[in-house]
Amino acid sequence: MKAYIVLLVGFIVLFNSCNDSKYDLDNIVPNEYHKILYISNSGKQKLILYDTGEDFVYSLSVFKSGSNPKETADVDLSVMSQEQLDLKYSTPEAVEYKVIPEDCYSFDSNKLLFASGDRFKSVNISINTNAVKELLDDNTAVNWVLPVVATSNTDSINANKNIAFLQIADVITPTTGFVINDNSIEEYDFGTAFTVTKDIEISLSTDNKWNIECELSVDNDYIEEYNLINKSSYQAFPEGSYSFPEIVVLSSGTTKELVNVNIDGTKFITPGDYMLPINIKNVSEFAISTTNRIYPLVIRIKGNEFDRSKWRILSDSEETSGEPAPNGPAINAIDGNLDTYWHSTWKENSFGRKQLPYELIIDMNSICTVTQIGMIQRGNGYTDVKDGKIYVSNDSEAGDWKEVGSFIMQQNMEKQLFSVLSTQCRYVRVVIESSYRQQYCSLSEIYAYGMTD
Repeated sequence: MKAYIVLLVGFIVLFNSCNDSKYDLDNIVPNEYHKILYISNSGKQKLILYDTGEDFVYSLSVFKSGSNPKETADVDLSVMSQEQLDLKYSTPEAVEYKVIPEDCYSFDSNKLLFASGDRFKSVNISINTNAVKELLDDNTAVNWVLPVVATSNTDSINANKNIAFLQIADVITPTTGFVINDNSIEEYDFGTAFTVTKDIEISLSTDNKWNIECELSVDNDYIEEYNLINKSSYQAFPEGSYSFPEIVVLSSGTTKELVNVNIDGTKFITPGDYMLPINIKNVSEFAISTTNRIYPLVIRIKGNEFDRSKWRILSDSEETSGEPAPNGPAINAIDGNLDTYWHSTWKENSFGRKQLPYELIIDMNSICTVTQIGMIQRGNGYTDVKDGKIYVSNDSEAGDWKEVGSFIMQQNMEKQLFSVLSTQCRYVRVVIESSYRQQYCSLSEIYAYGMTD
Protein backbone atom coordinates (compact mmCIF):
# COMPACT_ATOMS: atom_id res chain seq x y z
CA MET A 1 0.00 0.00 0.00
CA LYS A 2 2.85 2.42 0.84
CA ALA A 3 4.40 1.77 -2.57
CA TYR A 4 1.15 2.79 -4.36
CA ILE A 5 0.94 5.97 -2.33
CA VAL A 6 4.54 6.87 -3.12
CA LEU A 7 3.97 6.28 -6.84
CA LEU A 8 0.80 8.40 -6.80
CA VAL A 9 2.52 11.29 -5.01
CA GLY A 10 5.41 11.05 -7.42
CA PHE A 11 3.10 11.24 -10.43
CA ILE A 12 1.33 14.32 -9.05
CA VAL A 13 4.63 16.06 -8.36
CA LEU A 14 5.91 15.19 -11.85
CA PHE A 15 2.69 16.43 -13.50
CA ASN A 16 2.68 19.71 -11.59
CA SER A 17 6.33 20.37 -12.26
CA CYS A 18 5.86 19.86 -16.00
CA ASN A 19 2.85 22.11 -16.58
CA ASP A 20 4.85 24.30 -18.94
CA SER A 21 6.82 21.49 -20.55
CA LYS A 22 6.16 18.85 -23.18
CA TYR A 23 4.07 16.92 -20.63
CA ASP A 24 1.07 19.20 -21.12
CA LEU A 25 -2.55 18.15 -21.82
CA ASP A 26 -1.91 17.63 -25.51
CA ASN A 27 0.68 14.93 -24.70
CA ILE A 28 -1.42 13.18 -22.05
CA VAL A 29 -4.72 12.96 -24.04
CA PRO A 30 -4.52 11.32 -27.49
CA ASN A 31 -4.87 13.79 -30.35
CA GLU A 32 -8.14 12.27 -31.66
CA TYR A 33 -9.91 13.17 -28.41
CA HIS A 34 -8.95 16.83 -28.40
CA LYS A 35 -12.05 17.66 -30.46
CA ILE A 36 -15.04 15.39 -31.05
CA LEU A 37 -17.95 16.48 -33.22
CA TYR A 38 -21.50 15.21 -33.14
CA ILE A 39 -25.01 16.00 -34.43
CA SER A 40 -27.03 17.29 -31.48
CA ASN A 41 -30.39 16.26 -32.98
CA SER A 42 -29.16 12.88 -34.14
CA GLY A 43 -31.13 9.65 -34.30
CA LYS A 44 -34.50 8.75 -35.79
CA GLN A 45 -37.08 11.52 -36.07
CA LYS A 46 -40.50 11.53 -37.69
CA LEU A 47 -41.39 14.77 -39.42
CA ILE A 48 -44.86 16.03 -40.26
CA LEU A 49 -44.70 18.63 -43.02
CA TYR A 50 -47.38 21.22 -43.69
CA ASP A 51 -48.71 21.79 -47.18
CA THR A 52 -48.43 25.59 -47.25
CA GLY A 53 -46.88 25.97 -50.71
CA GLU A 54 -43.53 26.77 -49.06
CA ASP A 55 -40.50 24.61 -48.30
CA PHE A 56 -40.19 23.03 -44.88
CA VAL A 57 -36.91 24.12 -43.24
CA TYR A 58 -35.20 21.74 -40.82
CA SER A 59 -32.34 23.12 -38.71
CA LEU A 60 -29.55 20.62 -37.98
CA SER A 61 -26.85 21.48 -35.41
CA VAL A 62 -23.34 20.04 -35.05
CA PHE A 63 -21.49 20.52 -31.75
CA LYS A 64 -17.77 20.48 -31.00
CA SER A 65 -16.59 18.92 -27.72
CA GLY A 66 -13.58 16.95 -26.44
CA SER A 67 -10.60 17.69 -24.20
CA ASN A 68 -9.67 20.83 -26.14
CA PRO A 69 -12.73 22.06 -28.08
CA LYS A 70 -11.04 25.41 -28.79
CA GLU A 71 -9.24 23.89 -31.74
CA THR A 72 -10.52 24.46 -35.28
CA ALA A 73 -12.47 21.73 -37.06
CA ASP A 74 -14.51 21.00 -40.15
CA VAL A 75 -17.45 18.70 -40.88
CA ASP A 76 -18.98 17.47 -44.13
CA LEU A 77 -22.70 16.77 -44.34
CA SER A 78 -24.13 14.36 -46.90
CA VAL A 79 -27.11 12.11 -47.50
CA MET A 80 -26.77 8.34 -47.39
CA SER A 81 -26.96 6.51 -50.68
CA GLN A 82 -29.74 3.97 -51.14
CA GLU A 83 -27.18 1.15 -50.84
CA GLN A 84 -25.89 2.50 -47.52
CA LEU A 85 -29.46 2.99 -46.27
CA ASP A 86 -30.44 -0.59 -47.12
CA LEU A 87 -27.33 -2.01 -45.47
CA LYS A 88 -27.70 -0.06 -42.21
CA TYR A 89 -31.49 0.22 -41.86
CA SER A 90 -33.78 -1.41 -44.44
CA THR A 91 -32.35 -4.95 -44.33
CA PRO A 92 -31.77 -5.23 -40.54
CA GLU A 93 -35.19 -3.75 -39.73
CA ALA A 94 -37.07 -5.45 -42.60
CA VAL A 95 -38.58 -2.06 -43.49
CA GLU A 96 -38.72 -0.54 -46.97
CA TYR A 97 -36.91 2.78 -46.57
CA LYS A 98 -36.25 4.98 -49.59
CA VAL A 99 -34.06 8.07 -49.80
CA ILE A 100 -36.06 11.02 -51.08
CA PRO A 101 -34.72 12.23 -54.45
CA GLU A 102 -32.13 15.00 -54.62
CA ASP A 103 -34.56 17.45 -56.25
CA CYS A 104 -36.74 17.28 -53.10
CA TYR A 105 -34.22 18.87 -50.72
CA SER A 106 -31.27 21.23 -50.48
CA PHE A 107 -28.64 22.27 -47.87
CA ASP A 108 -27.68 25.90 -47.40
CA SER A 109 -24.19 24.49 -46.78
CA ASN A 110 -22.68 21.01 -46.95
CA LYS A 111 -19.51 21.95 -45.10
CA LEU A 112 -19.24 23.45 -41.61
CA LEU A 113 -15.99 25.19 -40.65
CA PHE A 114 -15.39 25.69 -36.92
CA ALA A 115 -13.16 28.54 -35.78
CA SER A 116 -11.41 28.15 -32.44
CA GLY A 117 -14.20 29.92 -30.56
CA ASP A 118 -17.09 28.08 -32.25
CA ARG A 119 -18.83 25.47 -30.10
CA PHE A 120 -21.60 24.63 -32.56
CA LYS A 121 -22.72 25.28 -36.12
CA SER A 122 -26.15 24.97 -37.69
CA VAL A 123 -27.27 24.25 -41.22
CA ASN A 124 -30.73 24.57 -42.72
CA ILE A 125 -32.13 21.76 -44.85
CA SER A 126 -35.01 22.85 -47.11
CA ILE A 127 -37.50 20.14 -48.06
CA ASN A 128 -39.89 20.68 -50.96
CA THR A 129 -43.25 19.82 -49.40
CA ASN A 130 -45.13 19.67 -52.71
CA ALA A 131 -42.66 17.20 -54.21
CA VAL A 132 -42.58 15.06 -51.06
CA LYS A 133 -46.39 15.04 -50.89
CA GLU A 134 -46.48 13.58 -54.41
CA LEU A 135 -44.02 10.88 -53.34
CA LEU A 136 -46.16 9.92 -50.35
CA ASP A 137 -49.37 9.94 -52.37
CA ASP A 138 -47.91 7.83 -55.19
CA ASN A 139 -46.02 5.35 -52.98
CA THR A 140 -48.01 4.80 -49.79
CA ALA A 141 -46.14 1.60 -48.83
CA VAL A 142 -42.73 3.27 -48.89
CA ASN A 143 -41.08 4.96 -45.90
CA TRP A 144 -39.43 8.06 -47.36
CA VAL A 145 -36.41 9.26 -45.41
CA LEU A 146 -33.58 11.75 -45.48
CA PRO A 147 -30.61 10.17 -43.62
CA VAL A 148 -28.04 12.96 -43.08
CA VAL A 149 -24.50 11.84 -42.16
CA ALA A 150 -21.70 13.91 -40.60
CA THR A 151 -18.12 13.01 -41.63
CA SER A 152 -14.70 14.63 -41.45
CA ASN A 153 -11.31 13.95 -43.03
CA THR A 154 -9.45 15.71 -40.23
CA ASP A 155 -11.46 15.40 -37.05
CA SER A 156 -13.14 12.76 -34.89
CA ILE A 157 -16.92 12.22 -35.19
CA ASN A 158 -18.96 10.56 -32.44
CA ALA A 159 -20.04 7.30 -34.11
CA ASN A 160 -23.22 7.15 -32.03
CA LYS A 161 -24.32 10.67 -32.97
CA ASN A 162 -23.28 11.05 -36.58
CA ILE A 163 -26.63 10.46 -38.33
CA ALA A 164 -29.89 12.43 -38.33
CA PHE A 165 -32.45 9.97 -39.70
CA LEU A 166 -35.38 12.12 -40.85
CA GLN A 167 -38.48 10.12 -41.78
CA ILE A 168 -41.28 12.01 -43.52
CA ALA A 169 -44.39 10.76 -41.70
CA ASP A 170 -46.94 12.89 -43.53
CA VAL A 171 -47.62 16.08 -45.42
CA ILE A 172 -50.80 17.67 -44.14
CA THR A 173 -52.79 20.84 -44.70
CA PRO A 174 -52.57 23.31 -41.78
CA THR A 175 -55.81 23.65 -39.86
CA THR A 176 -57.42 26.28 -37.69
CA GLY A 177 -59.42 25.12 -34.68
CA PHE A 178 -60.43 25.89 -31.14
CA VAL A 179 -58.17 25.04 -28.20
CA ILE A 180 -60.33 22.97 -25.84
CA ASN A 181 -58.44 22.21 -22.62
CA ASP A 182 -61.17 22.29 -19.99
CA ASN A 183 -64.83 22.62 -20.85
CA SER A 184 -66.18 22.14 -17.34
CA ILE A 185 -69.63 23.56 -16.72
CA GLU A 186 -69.96 26.79 -14.75
CA GLU A 187 -72.97 26.96 -12.45
CA TYR A 188 -75.22 29.93 -11.64
CA ASP A 189 -78.27 29.96 -9.37
CA PHE A 190 -81.59 30.57 -11.08
CA GLY A 191 -82.81 34.15 -10.65
CA THR A 192 -79.30 35.54 -10.19
CA ALA A 193 -78.57 38.45 -12.51
CA PHE A 194 -75.08 37.99 -13.91
CA THR A 195 -72.94 39.03 -16.84
CA VAL A 196 -69.76 37.17 -17.65
CA THR A 197 -67.12 37.14 -20.37
CA LYS A 198 -65.63 33.81 -21.42
CA ASP A 199 -62.34 33.79 -23.34
CA ILE A 200 -61.94 30.94 -25.79
CA GLU A 201 -58.93 30.38 -28.01
CA ILE A 202 -58.46 29.78 -31.74
CA SER A 203 -55.18 28.26 -32.93
CA LEU A 204 -53.33 27.48 -36.18
CA SER A 205 -51.51 24.14 -36.30
CA THR A 206 -48.27 25.53 -37.76
CA ASP A 207 -46.18 28.72 -37.78
CA ASN A 208 -48.24 31.59 -39.12
CA LYS A 209 -46.91 33.73 -42.00
CA TRP A 210 -50.32 34.92 -43.09
CA ASN A 211 -53.22 37.04 -41.87
CA ILE A 212 -55.92 34.40 -41.54
CA GLU A 213 -59.52 35.53 -41.20
CA CYS A 214 -61.81 33.17 -39.28
CA GLU A 215 -65.58 33.54 -39.69
CA LEU A 216 -67.54 32.43 -36.62
CA SER A 217 -71.18 31.41 -36.22
CA VAL A 218 -73.45 29.35 -33.94
CA ASP A 219 -74.36 25.77 -34.91
CA ASN A 220 -77.29 24.74 -32.71
CA ASP A 221 -77.74 21.49 -34.68
CA TYR A 222 -74.63 20.28 -32.88
CA ILE A 223 -76.47 20.19 -29.53
CA GLU A 224 -78.68 17.22 -30.44
CA GLU A 225 -75.68 15.21 -31.62
CA TYR A 226 -73.72 16.09 -28.46
CA ASN A 227 -76.61 15.12 -26.17
CA LEU A 228 -77.00 11.77 -27.91
CA ILE A 229 -73.32 10.88 -27.53
CA ASN A 230 -72.83 12.22 -23.99
CA LYS A 231 -76.23 11.36 -22.48
CA SER A 232 -76.80 15.01 -21.64
CA SER A 233 -79.76 17.39 -21.99
CA TYR A 234 -78.28 20.69 -23.11
CA GLN A 235 -80.50 23.31 -24.73
CA ALA A 236 -79.56 26.29 -26.88
CA PHE A 237 -78.69 29.66 -25.37
CA PRO A 238 -81.68 32.04 -25.54
CA GLU A 239 -81.66 34.68 -28.26
CA GLY A 240 -79.93 37.86 -27.14
CA SER A 241 -78.07 36.15 -24.29
CA TYR A 242 -74.65 36.19 -25.95
CA SER A 243 -72.37 38.12 -28.29
CA PHE A 244 -68.97 37.52 -29.90
CA PRO A 245 -67.11 38.88 -32.95
CA GLU A 246 -68.12 37.34 -36.27
CA ILE A 247 -64.59 37.73 -37.69
CA VAL A 248 -61.38 36.92 -35.79
CA VAL A 249 -57.96 37.46 -37.41
CA LEU A 250 -54.88 35.34 -36.71
CA SER A 251 -52.23 37.90 -37.59
CA SER A 252 -48.91 36.96 -39.19
CA GLY A 253 -46.45 35.82 -36.52
CA THR A 254 -49.16 34.63 -34.11
CA THR A 255 -50.68 31.17 -33.94
CA LYS A 256 -53.34 31.83 -31.27
CA GLU A 257 -56.02 34.43 -30.70
CA LEU A 258 -58.60 34.92 -27.95
CA VAL A 259 -62.31 35.24 -28.71
CA ASN A 260 -64.35 37.15 -26.12
CA VAL A 261 -67.83 35.70 -25.58
CA ASN A 262 -70.15 37.94 -23.54
CA ILE A 263 -73.04 36.23 -21.69
CA ASP A 264 -76.08 38.08 -20.29
CA GLY A 265 -77.56 35.96 -17.49
CA THR A 266 -80.79 37.98 -17.32
CA LYS A 267 -81.95 36.34 -20.57
CA PHE A 268 -82.12 32.84 -19.03
CA ILE A 269 -85.73 32.73 -17.83
CA THR A 270 -85.78 29.02 -16.94
CA PRO A 271 -83.23 26.80 -15.18
CA GLY A 272 -81.37 24.17 -17.16
CA ASP A 273 -78.09 23.25 -18.81
CA TYR A 274 -77.29 25.46 -21.80
CA MET A 275 -74.82 25.16 -24.67
CA LEU A 276 -73.51 27.72 -27.15
CA PRO A 277 -71.78 25.75 -29.96
CA ILE A 278 -69.48 28.35 -31.54
CA ASN A 279 -68.52 27.19 -35.01
CA ILE A 280 -65.60 28.11 -37.27
CA LYS A 281 -67.63 28.56 -40.43
CA ASN A 282 -64.89 29.63 -42.80
CA VAL A 283 -61.16 30.47 -42.91
CA SER A 284 -59.29 32.52 -45.51
CA GLU A 285 -56.31 30.15 -45.65
CA PHE A 286 -55.93 26.34 -45.56
CA ALA A 287 -58.54 24.26 -43.71
CA ILE A 288 -60.74 24.03 -40.60
CA SER A 289 -59.95 21.40 -37.98
CA THR A 290 -62.29 18.43 -38.23
CA THR A 291 -62.02 17.68 -34.51
CA ASN A 292 -61.99 21.20 -33.01
CA ARG A 293 -64.26 23.02 -35.42
CA ILE A 294 -66.81 23.72 -32.66
CA TYR A 295 -66.31 25.07 -29.17
CA PRO A 296 -69.24 23.86 -26.99
CA LEU A 297 -69.42 26.65 -24.41
CA VAL A 298 -71.67 25.42 -21.57
CA ILE A 299 -73.24 26.87 -18.44
CA ARG A 300 -75.74 25.58 -15.88
CA ILE A 301 -78.60 27.63 -14.50
CA LYS A 302 -79.36 25.60 -11.40
CA GLY A 303 -83.01 25.51 -10.39
CA ASN A 304 -84.25 25.88 -6.84
CA GLU A 305 -83.78 22.76 -4.74
CA PHE A 306 -87.20 21.29 -3.93
CA ASP A 307 -88.37 20.66 -0.39
CA ARG A 308 -88.42 16.88 0.13
CA SER A 309 -90.31 16.78 3.43
CA LYS A 310 -93.56 15.64 1.75
CA TRP A 311 -91.97 13.32 -0.79
CA ARG A 312 -92.68 9.63 -0.95
CA ILE A 313 -90.53 7.02 -2.66
CA LEU A 314 -90.91 3.44 -3.89
CA SER A 315 -88.44 1.01 -5.43
CA ASP A 316 -88.78 -2.30 -7.24
CA SER A 317 -85.72 -3.54 -5.34
CA GLU A 318 -84.68 -2.82 -1.77
CA GLU A 319 -82.69 -4.73 0.83
CA THR A 320 -84.96 -5.01 3.88
CA SER A 321 -82.86 -7.21 6.18
CA GLY A 322 -79.28 -7.64 5.00
CA GLU A 323 -77.94 -4.11 5.55
CA PRO A 324 -77.29 -2.55 8.99
CA ALA A 325 -80.51 -0.84 10.11
CA PRO A 326 -81.97 1.50 9.02
CA ASN A 327 -80.16 1.07 5.66
CA GLY A 328 -81.60 -0.71 2.64
CA PRO A 329 -85.15 0.65 2.13
CA ALA A 330 -85.74 3.34 -0.52
CA ILE A 331 -86.83 5.96 2.04
CA ASN A 332 -83.16 6.44 2.95
CA ALA A 333 -82.57 8.07 -0.45
CA ILE A 334 -84.70 11.11 0.51
CA ASP A 335 -84.16 11.34 4.29
CA GLY A 336 -81.44 14.04 4.18
CA ASN A 337 -78.95 11.82 6.02
CA LEU A 338 -75.77 11.06 4.09
CA ASP A 339 -74.97 8.20 6.46
CA THR A 340 -78.02 6.19 5.39
CA TYR A 341 -78.65 4.66 1.98
CA TRP A 342 -80.96 2.68 -0.29
CA HIS A 343 -79.61 -0.69 -1.43
CA SER A 344 -80.87 -3.11 -4.07
CA THR A 345 -82.07 -6.58 -3.03
CA TRP A 346 -79.43 -9.25 -2.42
CA LYS A 347 -80.88 -11.56 0.27
CA GLU A 348 -83.53 -14.15 -0.48
CA ASN A 349 -86.10 -12.80 2.02
CA SER A 350 -85.83 -9.16 0.84
CA PHE A 351 -88.14 -7.30 -1.51
CA GLY A 352 -87.92 -7.03 -5.28
CA ARG A 353 -85.65 -7.91 -8.16
CA LYS A 354 -82.02 -8.93 -7.73
CA GLN A 355 -80.85 -8.08 -11.24
CA LEU A 356 -80.45 -4.76 -13.04
CA PRO A 357 -82.16 -2.53 -14.03
CA TYR A 358 -83.54 -1.08 -10.77
CA GLU A 359 -85.94 1.83 -10.45
CA LEU A 360 -86.88 4.33 -7.78
CA ILE A 361 -90.14 6.29 -8.18
CA ILE A 362 -90.54 9.60 -6.31
CA ASP A 363 -93.90 11.23 -5.66
CA MET A 364 -93.18 14.95 -5.11
CA ASN A 365 -96.79 15.42 -3.91
CA SER A 366 -97.30 18.45 -6.22
CA ILE A 367 -96.80 19.54 -9.83
CA CYS A 368 -93.34 21.07 -10.35
CA THR A 369 -91.17 22.06 -13.31
CA VAL A 370 -88.11 19.80 -13.01
CA THR A 371 -84.87 20.92 -14.67
CA GLN A 372 -82.17 18.90 -12.86
CA ILE A 373 -81.88 15.75 -10.79
CA GLY A 374 -79.15 15.41 -8.19
CA MET A 375 -77.77 12.20 -6.71
CA ILE A 376 -75.11 11.24 -4.16
CA GLN A 377 -73.42 7.85 -4.18
CA ARG A 378 -73.34 5.68 -1.08
CA GLY A 379 -70.21 6.26 1.01
CA ASN A 380 -67.70 3.90 2.61
CA GLY A 381 -66.18 2.87 -0.72
CA TYR A 382 -69.40 1.57 -2.28
CA THR A 383 -69.84 4.14 -5.05
CA ASP A 384 -71.51 1.65 -7.33
CA VAL A 385 -74.29 3.32 -9.38
CA LYS A 386 -72.95 3.79 -12.91
CA ASP A 387 -75.59 5.05 -15.35
CA GLY A 388 -79.24 5.09 -16.27
CA LYS A 389 -82.21 7.15 -17.43
CA ILE A 390 -84.67 9.61 -15.90
CA TYR A 391 -88.41 9.65 -16.62
CA VAL A 392 -91.27 11.89 -15.44
CA SER A 393 -95.05 11.58 -15.32
CA ASN A 394 -98.17 13.19 -13.89
CA ASP A 395 -99.81 9.79 -13.35
CA SER A 396 -97.49 7.02 -12.26
CA GLU A 397 -100.20 4.37 -12.42
CA ALA A 398 -101.19 5.17 -16.00
CA GLY A 399 -97.68 4.30 -17.21
CA ASP A 400 -97.30 7.43 -19.36
CA TRP A 401 -93.65 7.93 -18.47
CA LYS A 402 -91.65 10.41 -20.57
CA GLU A 403 -87.89 10.06 -20.87
CA VAL A 404 -86.35 13.46 -20.08
CA GLY A 405 -82.69 12.71 -19.42
CA SER A 406 -79.94 10.25 -18.64
CA PHE A 407 -76.95 10.13 -16.34
CA ILE A 408 -73.47 8.73 -15.91
CA MET A 409 -72.29 8.90 -12.30
CA GLN A 410 -68.72 9.34 -11.18
CA GLN A 411 -67.33 7.28 -8.31
CA ASN A 412 -67.13 10.00 -5.69
CA MET A 413 -69.17 11.37 -2.80
CA GLU A 414 -69.96 14.75 -4.36
CA LYS A 415 -73.51 15.76 -5.20
CA GLN A 416 -73.81 15.13 -8.95
CA LEU A 417 -76.35 17.11 -10.99
CA PHE A 418 -77.88 15.89 -14.24
CA SER A 419 -79.90 18.10 -16.54
CA VAL A 420 -83.31 16.96 -17.81
CA LEU A 421 -85.70 18.46 -20.31
CA SER A 422 -87.63 21.15 -18.48
CA THR A 423 -90.97 19.40 -17.79
CA GLN A 424 -93.96 19.85 -15.51
CA CYS A 425 -94.57 16.67 -13.54
CA ARG A 426 -95.41 15.15 -10.19
CA TYR A 427 -93.51 11.88 -10.40
CA VAL A 428 -89.83 11.25 -11.12
CA ARG A 429 -88.57 7.77 -12.03
CA VAL A 430 -84.85 7.04 -11.80
CA VAL A 431 -83.89 3.84 -13.66
CA ILE A 432 -80.41 2.47 -12.88
CA GLU A 433 -79.16 0.41 -15.81
CA SER A 434 -75.63 -0.56 -14.81
CA SER A 435 -73.32 -0.76 -11.80
CA TYR A 436 -69.62 -0.45 -11.06
CA ARG A 437 -70.08 -3.45 -8.69
CA GLN A 438 -71.69 -6.34 -10.56
CA GLN A 439 -75.47 -6.31 -9.82
CA TYR A 440 -75.26 -4.31 -6.58
CA CYS A 441 -76.50 -0.73 -6.41
CA SER A 442 -76.97 1.79 -3.61
CA LEU A 443 -77.60 5.52 -3.27
CA SER A 444 -77.31 7.94 -0.40
CA GLU A 445 -79.60 10.74 -1.64
CA ILE A 446 -81.76 11.89 -4.58
CA TYR A 447 -82.70 15.54 -5.14
CA ALA A 448 -84.73 17.51 -7.69
CA TYR A 449 -84.33 21.11 -8.88
CA GLY A 450 -86.40 23.49 -10.91
CA MET A 451 -89.43 25.75 -10.33
CA THR A 452 -92.48 25.09 -8.18
CA ASP A 453 -95.83 25.91 -9.80
